[in-house]
Amino acid sequence: MYTFKKSIMPAIALLLMFSQHVFAQKISVDTLTISIAGRYAGASIQKLYFPVINSGNIQNDSAINKDLKNRFTNNEYPELSTDSTIIKWADEQVVDLNFEVTYLKGGIISLNISAEACGAYCSGWTNYYTYNYLTAQHISIDQVVDTLGKFRNRVMADKDLQYRQQGAQLKTNLTDRSGEIDNETFQMINEYYRNCSQSFHFGSFALHDDYLEIVETCDLPNVVKSLAPEIKLHYQYKDIGSYLKLKLTY
Repeated sequence: MYTFKKSIMPAIALLLMFSQHVFAQKISVDTLTISIAGRYAGASIQKLYFPVINSGNIQNDSAINKDLKNRFTNNEYPELSTDSTIIKWADEQVVDLNFEVTYLKGGIISLNISAEACGAYCSGWTNYYTYNYLTAQHISIDQVVDTLGKFRNRVMADKDLQYRQQGAQLKTNLTDRSGEIDNETFQMINEYYRNCSQSFHFGSFALHDDYLEIVETCDLPNVVKSLAPEIKLHYQYKDIGSYLKLKLTY
């Protein structure tokens, strides 16, 4: 795993580019650093960090970086540069922005970008992206692994089992005298669990050094957000080799 962590500096109104390099076949992942200004300038997190791919191929790098920032910001400012886009997109509400590279081998890069924004409440999220940096192609989950047939059945079974286990733990919290939820809250959360499980689809994923992660998140209301289920769908490449469509180095 390749993690980028920065020390916190006093907030100032400028834009800097720091080069934190992860090398693999002549590629580096640089860090675009943007200082937070406005009402959150005094917060403990005072800088935003966004990845910039640098493989040495100007055309491919430009295509990947433009696609990455547009996907992350939902195409809010598609024609602006990455720095200008992030500044406008953050709009004094984003208080944290960072990224992590989880796979960088054989022409493939997989990374995630995490953000936190605050209004009446603060909420955080993580988005996942995978690219072939030799062709500048964005890679979807169905290009990595066969999402039909036996592998799909395996993932669905694992997902269903974990949701049932999480629901059982909720029930334990309810019946335990020291539990933190009452019956009404239990029913509400359990309904969220059921809806999340039923709406699951193959979408977000991450490549890691030796395993594929199928990402499943279930968002709950802020008042019970701490009880969101943790669904871990991790599959070792050596165990799912017959289902892989993409040649991965591990």
